[in-house]
Amino acid sequence: MDHLTPEKLHAALERISRRAIGLTLTNNTSSYVSFCPTSVPLRVRLQRAFLAAPQEVVESLGRWIGGQQKRCPACVRQFINSRQGGAAPPADRTTRGKRLRPRGRCYNLDEIFDKVNHQCFSGRLGCRIGWGRQSHRRYVHVRTLGSYYRGQNVIVINPVLDQPSVPQWFVEFTVYHECLHAIQNDGERPHNARFKQRLRDHPDYAQAVVWEKKNIRLLTTRAKPRTPESPE
Repeated sequence: MDHLTPEKLHAALERISRRAIGLTLTNNTSSYVSFCPTSVPLRVRLQRAFLAAPQEVVESLGRWIGGQQKRCPACVRQFINSRQGGAAPPADRTTRGKRLRPRGRCYNLDEIFDKVNHQCFSGRLGCRIGWGRQSHRRYVHVRTLGSYYRGQNVIVINPVLDQPSVPQWFVEFTVYHECLHAIQNDGERPHNARFKQRLRDHPDYAQAVVWEKKNIRLLTTRAKPRTPESPE
């Protein structure tokens, strides 16, 4: 497909999705696709790079935002990755020089992200996700369980969570936390009142707070973990 005009892309998406669309094209390099599936007309924000998207990508994008496909299509994710410079991770000390590694010993972050994205964000997030590097320090007083890198639209989860002693629902809650950062506006204070309210709205919020406090040694020690305590 040749480069599309905004009008032709708009018309193609309305035809494929079978929805009336209010389309906004952006220069946002951290969020390539966002839409509100319940809005009328359907509000869609796309990075201008989609004007150069192949027909297959436009077709899949239209089916996704129209609700005919529940998850971000593989070809759309690949197109976004190619425009962001490939599948290389952000150049930070946790992931420098390595590709993102979503599959861990216990948990597959791609599967967990797809579940969280579908259940909590209507499948509209296009983040990449992977496990960070294993710390060589045996014990730390404070450990960051997850990070969101806006410039790369990447979520990195601490590998301390990739063990049988950590319940999957807690890993899912941690991914949800980072997804909330992904939908914040540029320049928005990360842990503002709106963010905290969205976090509290998660059904596992209270359980997660209790579990994390009771298992702080598990989350801050690199040695063989003990059996975790369950929240009362």
